[in-house]
Amino acid sequence: MGQVYHSRTTMKRELEEKIKNVGDYVKMDLLSSALKIQIDIETKKYCLAKLTEIYEARRMFSEAARMIKNAAELNSTYEGKMNDFMKSCTLFIKGGSFDDGDVSFTKALGCATDLQKGRLKSARKEAYKAQAKEYVAKERRSHALVAYQKLLTFDLTPEEKREIQGTLLTLYERLGKVQDFYALKASMR
Repeated sequence: MGQVYHSRTTMKRELEEKIKNVGDYVKMDLLSSALKIQIDIETKKYCLAKLTEIYEARRMFSEAARMIKNAAELNSTYEGKMNDFMKSCTLFIKGGSFDDGDVSFTKALGCATDLQKGRLKSARKEAYKAQAKEYVAKERRSHALVAYQKLLTFDLTPEEKREIQGTLLTLYERLGKVQDFYALKASMR
């Protein structure tokens, strides 16, 4: 038993040493390779956390989200699972993978208490708002349109709803979606 423990900590230490002085792509390769072999849970969590960190820094948000989602599955506490699934949700939203984000959000809600659910819903709403605004700023109107349409399905205050509808009207107009423009305008009355 003592030797098994020794080899597990050695494996993690070896990985840490190997990735210490190499570039991100070599780190990604080494860590991904380590995940493919039989390793203990702690080393697997370490690899997934490092990969998440690297992918996020490289703005590879969907890949980072997949890694943290896998780490959430390994987590032993509901609190840890909830936080990892929510981080995964946020990263999927940043990556534009809204459906995958919704799956992670649902899993985060499943691990949350009633008090935490409101906070999670608010965090998801803010993540969508931030991403939609980023799309608008980068002139990615069709992506922004999808994000704002998704936002409109959430629990919103009347002010938030008016603001989002106003932005949607502008996007419909700029994208030439005349029917959608007039349908939304009629529903706002």
